[in-house]
Amino acid sequence: MHAYRYEVRRGDEVVATGHLSHERPLQVGEELKIGRCLGLVRSIEPQLHELELQLVVELGRDGA
Repeated sequence: MHAYRYEVRRGDEVVATGHLSHERPLQVGEELKIGRCLGLVRSIEPQLHELELQLVVELGRDGA
């Protein structure tokens, strides 16, 4: 399992945060659904002294 600490954003606004495990590694540009939110993976970055990667997901225009 791959572990992520995520932020769901709408523009510059952070609308949700949390932790996510995924069976395979995610990639930038991939479509991802977190709860009822559907968006695109914008960045995946390692965090100093953390096992989780920092994941940023940008909501689509409809915000769903």
